[in-house]
Amino acid sequence: MATKNKDIRDRFISKIKPFKRVEPVPKMSSVYTTFNEVLLDVRYSAFLAGSYYLFFIDTHRVNLWRGKQRFVECCICGDENMVVFVPDDKIFEWFSGIEPNRKGHWFIKIAPVEDRIMIKIGHGQPDRDAQEYLNRFDLISPIIPRPIPRVVPGTPTGHPAFEEVRMAILTDSNLQGDSLHERTVDMVAQIGEWFGRQPKKSYVFEPASPYILDVVWLNGEEIDLAAEIHHGGNETEAKDRLRQALRYGARKVVIVSVPSAVPRLKSVCQFEADLKQWLEIWSVARVYNMYRNGRAFYEDFRVFRRRQRSDGVAEFL
Repeated sequence: MATKNKDIRDRFISKIKPFKRVEPVPKMSSVYTTFNEVLLDVRYSAFLAGSYYLFFIDTHRVNLWRGKQRFVECCICGDENMVVFVPDDKIFEWFSGIEPNRKGHWFIKIAPVEDRIMIKIGHGQPDRDAQEYLNRFDLISPIIPRPIPRVVPGTPTGHPAFEEVRMAILTDSNLQGDSLHERTVDMVAQIGEWFGRQPKKSYVFEPASPYILDVVWLNGEEIDLAAEIHHGGNETEAKDRLRQALRYGARKVVIVSVPSAVPRLKSVCQFEADLKQWLEIWSVARVYNMYRNGRAFYEDFRVFRRRQRSDGVAEFL
């Protein structure tokens, strides 16, 4: 385990080295210097009890640096692609008035809560949204860009890697929405645009209809695809909306789901003869992988297919 943790730390540091000179500080375990900017106090945690990452902060160490040396707590959640960066001023603000334990440690928990990732320090302090600190390499130095989060598609039910997918989606600056649900709807809508369809969010079949679909792709007046985003709650409602979409002529019906919801969805839908033969269940991770790959392709392809006149020879290098 110690070797694995060291390998993960080394890969994390390798992400910084192309931009900044960074070396270990002698006789200080897991502390690195960027020489003219900040110290990096690098911490690692596995996904514990299937519900959180846990990090300790050595108060003896950080109090020696206080007022003399800027530092950033780098909390590696599972692997080097999920890192919460907490600058020194936030550490001292959040833990103001909190006594460390007998070993001189403060503790930070990082945990998924519904469709957000939260920072928890306890002691009556409020939980804080981790989004503004996730993968913020630019907090080390402004010359370091934010990396594109890695996604592992096809995550099995209950596997902690899905939290990596959730974090990646919630921190993707190209997606709109404040929740996993809203951002997944936006992904499906953007993919529809790339296919030349007209996406509609919160789609109503007709004014008197009780059903509102999360997102559809329209091809003229026809529904080319109808999609429901499901990460918990009432599976029957999602099923009924898509069954109604088939009655309105939808060519394809899809549920985009988190891993934990798939078994229940399959059990609810398997006895719906008019639906199960046409229904597909896609994982959120698989759709995000499609979205990432599609975005990388279509941003270039959109320019490539454009016909335009210029005074000189245009170059795209």
